[in-house]
Amino acid sequence: MIQRIPAFLDRCRIALLILNESHWSRSVLDGIARYAGEHCGWDFWLQPRGLKEPPKLPEDWCGDGVIARISNEPLRESIARHGLPTVNVSWHGTHCREFPKVISDPQACGRLAAEFFIGRGFEQVGYIGPPDCYNYRDEVWPEVDRVAEEAGCQAYKFDPDPNSPQPDYDFQRLRLVQWIRSLPKPVGIVAWNTTLAREIMLTCGAEGICVPDEVAILAVESDPLVSNLSPMPISQIEQRMEQVGYEAAQELQRLIAGGEPHEKPILIAPAGVIEKPSTDTEFATDVLVQQAVSFIKRHCDEAITVSDITDHLDISRRSLEERFRKALKRSPAEEIRFARVRVLKDLLRRTTMTHAEISVEASFSCENAMFRFFKRMTGLTPGEFRRNQSIDLPMFPETL
Repeated sequence: MIQRIPAFLDRCRIALLILNESHWSRSVLDGIARYAGEHCGWDFWLQPRGLKEPPKLPEDWCGDGVIARISNEPLRESIARHGLPTVNVSWHGTHCREFPKVISDPQACGRLAAEFFIGRGFEQVGYIGPPDCYNYRDEVWPEVDRVAEEAGCQAYKFDPDPNSPQPDYDFQRLRLVQWIRSLPKPVGIVAWNTTLAREIMLTCGAEGICVPDEVAILAVESDPLVSNLSPMPISQIEQRMEQVGYEAAQELQRLIAGGEPHEKPILIAPAGVIEKPSTDTEFATDVLVQQAVSFIKRHCDEAITVSDITDHLDISRRSLEERFRKALKRSPAEEIRFARVRVLKDLLRRTTMTHAEISVEASFSCENAMFRFFKRMTGLTPGEFRRNQSIDLPMFPETL
């Protein structure tokens, strides 16, 4: 009698060497799990660990492939000794044939962050990058600096004390205080992650500096838990980390099947900015423009037009357009569209409403009109956007 081999023995064994203590890493793992569930049913080997626990692939581990956050040379060497197809999801290190990358696009994150503040009318943009102990090659700052310079704005970079016995920023509070004091106000600050953004917010609070009107804060990394544990929720870039995990798994499957590594990293563009109170300022050099922006915010879930604004403020359309261009470098119609797409993203991210229900809630004439508008504004369908999001229920929904 022939003994039948259980089907699960034919499944690929994949090692996951990724942090699992943060929202970033868990989102990557969610994307990997989604791909495996849809396509191949992998069996995973995991090494539960935090940021300071050194990862390592055991010498005697046998499997078919690896997805890793390759952040140091010992880990790189331990994986290399196995000679398995491997995908790196970290900004650490360089892309190569042995360890090809699938990552969130760091340069696009830098551009998006700078453009966000410049679009709000800020003429000063600050930046706090990763602590030196993280050993990152920072590709975000050069784009923040470049975009600000091209827009005629000034960018300021925080430099930590190289002689400090503790490289983390929470041990450099005095230097951080001095830097924030020195910045011309108002200023929009881009922080490497949500933890640093929270540290900036606490520093501003201790110094009596108003957030967001004097200092607006945007984090490059999204961590809803840290955001909700801050004095006020923090605006963050949507890096689409679940999509990073999904495409990393897809790329690994292709490599396991004998495919050749790509010459360049696979870059996942950010979806936009998750706006929270830390950037919810009506800053503009023109009081009338401030009033117009405030009106748009109050009615962003309605099908308002530029005429509604001009009627409310008793001003001609031409004058309103000119003052918007001068103060915010965009038109009132653009401001309305940005506000409306934020409403749609919020509903897609935080609720389980159907697309038809969302179109009614956001005052679109029909579901197709909402669909076309969202696709035009974001490059994604509402369904694609929702699939890439984790449900993020805010601690203070009334402030959104």
